[in-house]
Amino acid sequence: MEFHARLESPLGRILLCSRGTGLAGLYFVGQKDCPSVPGVRPPQHASPAAGDLNGRPIRSLHARRRALEPDLFGEENLARTAGNQACMRYARQTLSKTAGGGANTGQDDQAGTLELLQADTPLNVQDIFAQAGAELGEYFEGSRRVFSVPLQLDGTPFQQRVWQALLGIPYGEYVSYGDVAVAAGMTRHHGRPVGAAVGQNPVTIIVPCHRVLASSGQLNGYSSGLERKVALLELEGFEVG
Repeated sequence: MEFHARLESPLGRILLCSRGTGLAGLYFVGQKDCPSVPGVRPPQHASPAAGDLNGRPIRSLHARRRALEPDLFGEENLARTAGNQACMRYARQTLSKTAGGGANTGQDDQAGTLELLQADTPLNVQDIFAQAGAELGEYFEGSRRVFSVPLQLDGTPFQQRVWQALLGIPYGEYVSYGDVAVAAGMTRHHGRPVGAAVGQNPVTIIVPCHRVLASSGQLNGYSSGLERKVALLELEGFEVG
């Protein structure tokens, strides 16, 4: 049996899923493949390639590493500040779009709030949800770069290979779909089927599909929405433009 919890985050409401041995799903509510479960009423989802930034289509923009200046307060505080700024900018943009009767994706609720959606959720599953929520909170603050919550990634053998390759992409780095194919033991010519498997990743953020870009550095698409991809990349030290 699969159990679910709802988590409020700076980038919107998140649905967590577990079948007891690890985190099996992490979806932003409203993304195309988010499961429909009681207690979660998703807004109408947008295309993974939709979105604009300063009047330009996001999918045409490029990501590059931010040039950091010396900081008297240390790298950790700098990362935390950058993370908060990226997440808050997304929250403000989304709130402005939903003001006046639009769909509410959860930015007005307190970030970090975790709600179990089944009263009989086992204690071991509660522990998985609590660990995921705590680690995500640290990530959004800019103080966590590696996740340790156990995962249960169920998919085809091909998908499993691709998702394991994604887990090897370090914080603050990005790769191309061809790079993922090579890391998964294939050739760069497998970029298209690899891209499909990347888009079917069931545990967003923790399995960092947001760190995969086109070979040109363009953002292309993101199942959770390109605005969120921008926010996640900026949190990890990139400039997008």
